[in-house]
Amino acid sequence: MNNDHLQKLQMIFEEADEDGGGGLDIDEFRQAMKRTMGAGQVDDRQLAIVFMKVDANCDGTVDWDEYLSYMLLEYQERALMNTLCKDIPFSKPVKDIPSNHHEMLTGIAFLPTIIHRHGSVADESEHSVGRYISVSKEGTVNFWSLDLANLKSVSLEQPRDKVSPMWITDMVCMPNINMIALSSTERDICFYDVNANKFDKVFQVTGISHCAMSMDYWYDTHNMNHAVLAFGDSGGNVSVIVFKEALGSALFGAQNAKGVGSRRVPFPQLLKGQVKGIRALRYRVIHEDWVRKVRYCHNLHSVVSCATTTDASLFIGDVERKRVGGIFRIRKGLPCFEYSNEHNVIVTGGMDRTVRIWNPYVNTKATAVLKGHNTAVMHIEMNSFNGHIISVAKDKQIKVWDIRDQSCLQTIAGRNVHIGPHHINTVCYNARTGTLIIGTNTLSVFERKAEEGEDGAEPTSHNNTVTIALYNSLFNQVVSACVDSIVSVWDLDNGTKTIQFSAHRCQERGVEKSVEITTMTFDPSCRRLITGARNGTLKIWNFNNGACLRELQISDPYELTGIICSKHRIITTGWNRRITTYIDSEDENVGRQWPIRHNDDVLSLSYYAPNHIATSSYDGDIITWSLETGHMLTRMNATESVKTQTGRIATRATPCTPIRSSERDARQLPNAPDKPAHTEDKSNALGPIDKSIEQRCSRLDIEPKPIDGSTKSLTKSLPVLPRIGETVAANDVAVSAPSGDATYSDIDNNKSKLLHSPNEQYYLLNSGTYEDFQRKHEASVDKILFLQAREQDKDTATLIATGAGGWVRAWSIDHQGGLLGQFNAAHGKNESVLAMTTDAANKFLITGDTMGYVVVWDITDYCIKGDTRTSQTDMQKQFPYLQPDGVIGFRAKLRAEIKHQKSMPKPAAQTDPERTLHAPMKVNAYRGHLKSITHIEYAEDKKLILTTSTDCSVRLWTLCGRYIGTFGQKGGWEKLPCPFSPEKLPRKLPGDVRRVASSMTLKVFNAGSRPRWKLARNVLLLLGTRNLFKRKEDNKLHMAKATSLGEYMSDTDSNEDANSDTEADRGTSKILGKSYKPKTRHKMPPVLPEIRTNQTQVSVYSSLPFSELDEIPEAKLPAVIQQIHARQLSLDNYEKESTKNKLKRRIQDYTQKQRATRLLNRDQKDQ
Repeated sequence: MNNDHLQKLQMIFEEADEDGGGGLDIDEFRQAMKRTMGAGQVDDRQLAIVFMKVDANCDGTVDWDEYLSYMLLEYQERALMNTLCKDIPFSKPVKDIPSNHHEMLTGIAFLPTIIHRHGSVADESEHSVGRYISVSKEGTVNFWSLDLANLKSVSLEQPRDKVSPMWITDMVCMPNINMIALSSTERDICFYDVNANKFDKVFQVTGISHCAMSMDYWYDTHNMNHAVLAFGDSGGNVSVIVFKEALGSALFGAQNAKGVGSRRVPFPQLLKGQVKGIRALRYRVIHEDWVRKVRYCHNLHSVVSCATTTDASLFIGDVERKRVGGIFRIRKGLPCFEYSNEHNVIVTGGMDRTVRIWNPYVNTKATAVLKGHNTAVMHIEMNSFNGHIISVAKDKQIKVWDIRDQSCLQTIAGRNVHIGPHHINTVCYNARTGTLIIGTNTLSVFERKAEEGEDGAEPTSHNNTVTIALYNSLFNQVVSACVDSIVSVWDLDNGTKTIQFSAHRCQERGVEKSVEITTMTFDPSCRRLITGARNGTLKIWNFNNGACLRELQISDPYELTGIICSKHRIITTGWNRRITTYIDSEDENVGRQWPIRHNDDVLSLSYYAPNHIATSSYDGDIITWSLETGHMLTRMNATESVKTQTGRIATRATPCTPIRSSERDARQLPNAPDKPAHTEDKSNALGPIDKSIEQRCSRLDIEPKPIDGSTKSLTKSLPVLPRIGETVAANDVAVSAPSGDATYSDIDNNKSKLLHSPNEQYYLLNSGTYEDFQRKHEASVDKILFLQAREQDKDTATLIATGAGGWVRAWSIDHQGGLLGQFNAAHGKNESVLAMTTDAANKFLITGDTMGYVVVWDITDYCIKGDTRTSQTDMQKQFPYLQPDGVIGFRAKLRAEIKHQKSMPKPAAQTDPERTLHAPMKVNAYRGHLKSITHIEYAEDKKLILTTSTDCSVRLWTLCGRYIGTFGQKGGWEKLPCPFSPEKLPRKLPGDVRRVASSMTLKVFNAGSRPRWKLARNVLLLLGTRNLFKRKEDNKLHMAKATSLGEYMSDTDSNEDANSDTEADRGTSKILGKSYKPKTRHKMPPVLPEIRTNQTQVSVYSSLPFSELDEIPEAKLPAVIQQIHARQLSLDNYEKESTKNKLKRRIQDYTQKQRATRLLNRDQKDQ
């Protein structure tokens, strides 16, 4: 949209404002947009959605400034999102590779494995398999696997007749003939055969006027006989050797016999064309300095070289000698360059710290100039697959550029490249694996992030732990937030990201840092987003374009854990233990604080229409409040009593009153090692203490208060909460926080003072038993939820609370109510339930635990007055979890669930478990994540479940457990039809869950069917029946043989043996009856040898179906192979004949010498 379009749209806005109020209502807005975009382009519903997105303040009108600001901010945030969401090529930190190189490395190259070497076409897929080869200046050659594991190390032999040692200057790999070429200061190029484990010198090109400093090798993948070797020397010369029969003639012809040594090939003979199948040419003194780099470009049919000279910085010479060579002149010259076949451009790195992109046919001006380096650019690499340029500077700074939009994608500072004090001397980039290897006198490697489905990598929605995700039914969008304070907006229909923006930032020691978003909610109109952060800041957003509408003032810089927006008021709470209310108006930014009634951090907040809210804290207190007056109504605590308490709560002394520090707790540490949920840490004897204790507490400051009622607060801090079993000094004390209207500023002002009076009453952390200390930690209530569809009654539970230990408790908030039911919703011991939600009718309760399990409970008739049971048949049709499959029946499943509940830890005796311990029916259960679930959201109109986890993903499920996809996955998913049926969705599941999923999880994902279990059961039944009949037939045959022989005793013994075998099969005896159980001896299976595999081997299977093999006719050898065999056979015969002739000559000479000696002796005797 250009300026003319904007002016036209502005005129339309002014004309459409019929009432002259300065803004357009929804009808006027529709008419204006239809005139601009056309009447048939958009429908009224889409225009209404756009109007509501722009009208974020809900005043019912949209003026021109408001619309223009919305559009500009939306495009700006989307452009920023596209920039941030680009894949970083090297997301992993640098990894050092130990090696035995002592001097500087002069070359690193990748040697691909070509299996069909003598074919006419080389398979491109074979280039992803091979070896890395590195060589250092002193002549040490190392071979590496793809994982950079050292395979072999070879040291080159130094010449004996030289005073100065030989130095290796460069190396190239020759995959089509499986050789490598090494250039040295001896002014020669040596070729080594590296087939299999060999390292034999076979050829040596001598007679080069100057030592070769840089080499390049190219071969034709469609005709591997055609190859080109180019090299530049220290005299500024560039030479090219063209091979036309690289395979047929073994490069330079026949090799010398074993033991004779390598064959010497003088370079002047190559220039004169005296070697068959080889053509050589030389460009004399192109550069005034030695050649830094040389490349043969097949598309240009030219050789390109560069040097650090101004007059001839870059040279392009035609190999066919049909065109005049081109010279590029750049100030101070070029130490490096690279050519891209796909883009047909030359990228150069200069001494003037710039990266230039050139058209090969235009040498006057560069196409693009990329600036950003602080020192000279020494190395250039290209990834033609995705159009990336990798530049390495002298100060070890690495930059990745996009050749399309000419922007910098990633910068790796030199201080993050820890490879010693030396500069980077050589670079190798494997475009297929995305691996960058750099070398000084050591090796280091940068690896790209694994793509989806590669090496077990799973798609993620954020780069860090996802804290919360909300569903907006008005715009059909999902809004998620993570620890990095990034808010992402997703389209629910296809899972693609529409916009992303950063919400909360702060200045810390002059550095701007992100502040974690801990809670957020929508306003009643669902047009604005309200976010709360870890530092207590509160902001209101137009989440459709990322514009911050308001920022509310805070009184305490403590973490917010709950936000409610109702009746034009915004209610917040958090670790400051108090409730703060704000008027939802632009004129009011200061909140009103309610009195402190909690003795510990508030962890959750919930709203019950029309006039109740509830808060839960770390010490287990659940308090209900009147929204209109701010007075406390009831208080509940399962560790103290099952009854509700009313009236003003007196000050209660608690064992510890933690105030969390600004350091990040373990639950929000994304880099903390995540232990598998099914394992138990033996070193940490936490017992059944909930994981949420470790997740919430990193450091505690214990604050005591005198009991005499004085307002003066004295404090003594305890830096770390001790683990169970550890002792605490007697002078480490903790007393409850102040109640009433006391503020935290009073506490903080006296934090430096200590308790000295012996008359002060205090509580020691280790004063109780292990069970007491354990019970204090298990009291935490991390999540509370009101059942809005239920009416308040003493016999009806309207509040669900969950948290530590996995216990879910149903409370009646009536004055005569209390705890009505409780059950354990965690999948295993020592797990917690940190997330739960329900539907609008309060028919289902959906919970998520720290093992990643999602469980759906039917709470229709749970803790409610009256009979409201649902049909079991309807539930089985809706949920595959309940469907019988012939392996485990429905009743057996219920018995297993009861057994599982009994195996869980027992609740506290104060909760009256005999009356309250009963669980609702579990209608669905599956594992959705491998890590802890942090939030669950239910989309009522779509009947979908949203789950967020510490694995940085937001996943979408149907209510019956069908997996739809992960927000942020590549390409999203197919657009969901409206309405859609779960049966029509494809049966799939996340890759990480697939590897550890149980049979029940697989059954839910497969819509109730377990074909593999049915097949296994049928096979076992068939094998058992066959073995039984076979054993009976063997017994009958044995008895018949004994009878036919007429041996009475033998016959009797055989009958007894047969009877005993049959009875043993049935497990009975004539004397002992059915109580007899024969002894069974189990023979240990033999120990199989350990199988060693490599990348070229096929996996070994214990059972593999196969068909009869057909006879394969013997393949005819190609003519080239026959010629090679014939030549080798003739050479062998010649060597054998020559050996025989030499032996005969030696024998004849020896015989003649002996004969002459005898004759001489005889003559002497005669004389």
